[in-house]
Amino acid sequence: MKRPLLALGLALAPQLALAQAPPRPYDHVVVVSFDGMRPDGMERAEAPTLHRLRTEGAAALGAVTVGDSSTLPSHSSMLSGVEVRAHGMTFDDFHADRGFIRVPTALSFAHDAGFSTAMFVSKAKLRHIAVPGSLDVWSRPHWSCERVAAAAAEYLSTATPGITFIHFSEPDDSGHRFGWMRARYLQAIARSDRCFTTVMSSVEARADRGRFLVIATADHGGHGRRHGTHAPEDLHIPWVAWGSQVTRGDFSDPVRTTDTAATALAALGVAVPASFTGRPVQRVLAPAPTP
Repeated sequence: MKRPLLALGLALAPQLALAQAPPRPYDHVVVVSFDGMRPDGMERAEAPTLHRLRTEGAAALGAVTVGDSSTLPSHSSMLSGVEVRAHGMTFDDFHADRGFIRVPTALSFAHDAGFSTAMFVSKAKLRHIAVPGSLDVWSRPHWSCERVAAAAAEYLSTATPGITFIHFSEPDDSGHRFGWMRARYLQAIARSDRCFTTVMSSVEARADRGRFLVIATADHGGHGRRHGTHAPEDLHIPWVAWGSQVTRGDFSDPVRTTDTAATALAALGVAVPASFTGRPVQRVLAPAPTP
């Protein structure tokens, strides 16, 4: 007996939907921002975990941040995938009366798609990015990276699939106090790297560690004791990705901080919104074909 065309169509619908679903290279995305870390600072500092992830993953040391190279505007672009003029975070301090970023973030889109989302930060101003309804966990345990890393590592040990954002402030704090690329600044990167080790130990202890994409980057650089200008030292940031699908090696393809949000969504198989100016960094989502 022939099956009715309508019934056949209904039977095939779930299969067609499955076939058209975007790929999901990873289950977990961890974005770690080293506030104020220049690429040459990362290279010169005693930072074995960052250096290991660069060796085992992919690194763009010529990545750039947005023109307003300050902490809140830059992080807002990093997590929203759009430029400063679109997200509206033009100030760089915490102002409770100024509300939240005016566009959804990658965390918002991931949360709406059913993924878990969390932020562990050391600066109160980043609360402006934590759009209500976009997070399962918002945590500012302390200003020190040790306390931030400990809280994040505990969460990651049992985290369900989703996006986790972690922020370390030590390089920026030291740059303002002692000067970018001075000895104290490099020591601050080294301290942050030890905190990063705590986070990576939690990730690598998991049975599903191969399903994690870790992105280590920065919001801006700096020169002298300042940042926020269009100087190359302020705009250039490192962008390091580690994961099982990454095409290894340093690369020179253009990477902008807005690409971080787009890459995080694509890694989870969530469609990147057309409103994003950032684009997924494809070399971290699938290994290069074998010649």
